[in-house]
Amino acid sequence: MTPETLADCPLHSLADAGTAHRIDALKAELERLTGMAWHAGDAGPHLREQQSLLRTVLDESPDFIVLKDHEGNFLLCNKPVADFYGTTPEAMVGKHDGHFSATPEQAEFFRRNVLDVMARGHTEVVFEESTDDRSGQTRYFKSIKKPFIGDNGLPRILVIAQDITDIRRAQQQVQESERRLSYVLNATGEGVWDWDLGTNALQHNARWFELLGYAKGELESSIAAFERCVFADDLDDTRAAIQRCLDGHGPYRHEHRMQRKDGSTMWVFDRGDVVERDAEGRPLRMVGSFADVNERKVAEAMTERLAFYDPLTGLPNRRLMLDRLQQAIRTSGRSGLFGALMFIDLDNFKDLNDCNGHGTGDALLQQVGQRLRQCVRQRDTAARIGGDEFVLILEELGSSLLDTAGHAELVAAKVIDAVGQPYDIEGVAISSTPSIGIALFGAPADTADELLKRADFAMYQAKDAGRNTLRFFDPAMQEAVLSRTQWLAQLRTAIDRRELCIHLQPIVDGDRRTVGAEALVRWNHPERGLVSPADFIPLAEQSGLILAIGEQVLDAACRQLVAWSAQPANRALSISVNVSARQFHHPDFVARVLDAAERTGADPARLTLELTESVLLDDLAEVIVKMTALKARGVCFSIDDFGTGWSSLSYLKRLPLDELKIDRSFINDVLTDPNDASIVQTMLVLARSLSLEVVAEGVETAGQREFLAGHGCRLFQGWLYGRPMPAADWPIAGYGPLSSP
Repeated sequence: MTPETLADCPLHSLADAGTAHRIDALKAELERLTGMAWHAGDAGPHLREQQSLLRTVLDESPDFIVLKDHEGNFLLCNKPVADFYGTTPEAMVGKHDGHFSATPEQAEFFRRNVLDVMARGHTEVVFEESTDDRSGQTRYFKSIKKPFIGDNGLPRILVIAQDITDIRRAQQQVQESERRLSYVLNATGEGVWDWDLGTNALQHNARWFELLGYAKGELESSIAAFERCVFADDLDDTRAAIQRCLDGHGPYRHEHRMQRKDGSTMWVFDRGDVVERDAEGRPLRMVGSFADVNERKVAEAMTERLAFYDPLTGLPNRRLMLDRLQQAIRTSGRSGLFGALMFIDLDNFKDLNDCNGHGTGDALLQQVGQRLRQCVRQRDTAARIGGDEFVLILEELGSSLLDTAGHAELVAAKVIDAVGQPYDIEGVAISSTPSIGIALFGAPADTADELLKRADFAMYQAKDAGRNTLRFFDPAMQEAVLSRTQWLAQLRTAIDRRELCIHLQPIVDGDRRTVGAEALVRWNHPERGLVSPADFIPLAEQSGLILAIGEQVLDAACRQLVAWSAQPANRALSISVNVSARQFHHPDFVARVLDAAERTGADPARLTLELTESVLLDDLAEVIVKMTALKARGVCFSIDDFGTGWSSLSYLKRLPLDELKIDRSFINDVLTDPNDASIVQTMLVLARSLSLEVVAEGVETAGQREFLAGHGCRLFQGWLYGRPMPAADWPIAGYGPLSSP
């Protein structure tokens, strides 16, 4: 027999106040009866009646009741005890446990336990096990042993034992279930967690820490520590999934990434549920586990890649391209912005394969794919749909078809240039060119299949046009794009050939004396004659040619100042030059202006740079630094078209300005529109308060001049005083063509 400690068994103690009272009463009665010769054959009727009553009470008790002497022999036992040993109560009197089913070890334990309890002289609770003679099964008991001294002065011990076999076996079953669960979790590699929402403590098993690469004490047991381990991009979704469970919307099931101690990430399948709520339904406890599903996620990603990506180039394949094209069409319908689909075919690719082998062809396709990715934005799609055919999906390029076509044409030109560069394949220089067909989308009836047909058809038009070029599906749009392309090519030629020139429009004071001029660029086209800047400046801005044009205009203005300086009557004149936002924000702008003045010998103090208010929108601090640097060398500054743009008073007081130019849109109706009249008067008052000169643009009538002069305007520019004229026609001979420095 092996005793167990009371602390290890979650049973209610039998030694409560009621049980103790029963023991004392039973002990006293047994003591009295045994002292009256319990087994005497000559007991009187009254004694036998009491004995019979006590026997009935003892035998009906569910507990095992035993009275032993100081040597451990039975003095009395009830029927449940005798039944257990397979005998009768009378047969057990005078014998000890060793006479029955108890093993020698058990009998010795019972004997020593009796002696120990008697020696200590107080009640003890012990746990014992014995073998049932009837079934041969081991049964478990919780025994209360009460020592006392009998009437004859000899020690006695009263034992009341409760059969706890069923409870003990239930405990063993629970323990076995827990062991089995532990085996299962260990076998599946699950990390278990238990969240107490009251204290916010989050307990984990050893496997949980092991999966994340931590020792158990390295990470505190809290929900905050758990969230620090969740991959940052997945944290919001994980919190939301847990909250849905807490709100009673079903168990928590979620796949997300966890950050391991070494910095690597792993995919886990996390699951759990609320197992305890309070009376109001608030969650108190949530338990769950997570499993490592990294291999499955990698396999899924590989499967997806095989299904949706071209294995050679890594680009989306035809299947994924069609899906993204359909999405792009839907997005265009919602936003109202047009997009473009480009169908790209490599010229003479079959000949290259036949001459150099398929290995070279595959290497070329891989490099073409890389170059195409670099030609588009991250939001756009570059795909290979088979052979040497590629597709680009360009989303949300513009709000009009013309703008969209212009953007698409620029991207296509970039593709032609990038793909047409030589390829180094195993030390051999390989050349290839693309033919591109473009179809615009954004109309309600557009479909992916139809767009592909249009772009494919346009691509064959590019092939027919001589290859290494592009064509739009829409004939009208194709004509517009071709026209734009031709204009751009001619403008580049014009810059190279110095076909641009400046025209000068006088700026006069109130006495009609010329004080300066504004330099306005014109294009002397060899076939079309004089071209207005409205026809080519927007194209120059979009293509970046405005930088070269701006430098040539600045150079011509400086040379005009030098020509005037040789004439005493005109050496005090100044020239105003318009500066674009792209030109001003160029890193070398200040150096280029100063270089032009120094190289030509012009006086910077006679040069005024006109800035539009859009220049000030990007970086006001940068604007101030550049203006201050040029101002220190004498260069003057004017705000052109004042009142039509941003017009914030804050920049007027911070910038080193010299003048404001009131836009012609306010001057036109200054005599007929009270609002325009009030605005002009306010501008003049504002300029005076800031000590700024004012130039009124677009003055065409004497009435306009009188109104402006009457409200304090000193300088005027417009047809009333002279139209823009070639520099050669200025009253004092000057420079006309934008000649080389």
